[in-house]
Amino acid sequence: MLSNVIFEFIKQNGVKSVILGGLIEQVIVPIPSPLVPMVAGFLFVSPTIGFWSAARDIFLKAALPFAVGSTIGSTIVYLIAWHGGKWLIDKFSKWFSFKWEDVEKFQKRYFHGRKTDELLIFLFRAIPLIPSVLVSAACGAIRTKPPDFYFFTFLGLLIRGIILGFVGWQSGEALFKVSEGLDRWEMVFSAIIVLAVIAGLVLAYKGRKKWLEKIGIE
Repeated sequence: MLSNVIFEFIKQNGVKSVILGGLIEQVIVPIPSPLVPMVAGFLFVSPTIGFWSAARDIFLKAALPFAVGSTIGSTIVYLIAWHGGKWLIDKFSKWFSFKWEDVEKFQKRYFHGRKTDELLIFLFRAIPLIPSVLVSAACGAIRTKPPDFYFFTFLGLLIRGIILGFVGWQSGEALFKVSEGLDRWEMVFSAIIVLAVIAGLVLAYKGRKKWLEKIGIE
């Protein structure tokens, strides 16, 4: 199973693998982008430490390396679209899960060459459920200035990494409570909350196809 492979890869190779995982998921869309920072938060942040210590570790060991890798990875699709890579995007559409006409539809619906485009780049990157690679292609197609593209891409992916890193860390905390046999009801409640959040993310990520269909992308 792909998720198991990613889990073991990150576990064996440490924080540096989070950078590589973030880079790859920007190019090969079938890799679920929420998985990389969640696994990092689960593996590299102790479930026994306090909130602020965990926040520091999540930032350094999950969110930051993920944002760096994903920002670097976004360059590939961004440059392809910038230089009119219609043929390349259509050629490898099975990896991207969209075609050039989908990029054009997305661009016309959301990006209009205004200052608000920068805010949208940030928001679309920060929301864990939106395919980040489609944003890269749209930015390349409208030729967003590189400084704006990289700044708002990195900032949005950093927020995405923090959110998902916390989810991964909370998963570890719930498991720790189970293993230590702490207060039964507290343990059960924590486990239910964490599992519900993870299940919600997974279902919403799979259901993003409906959102894409609403903007004309099937």
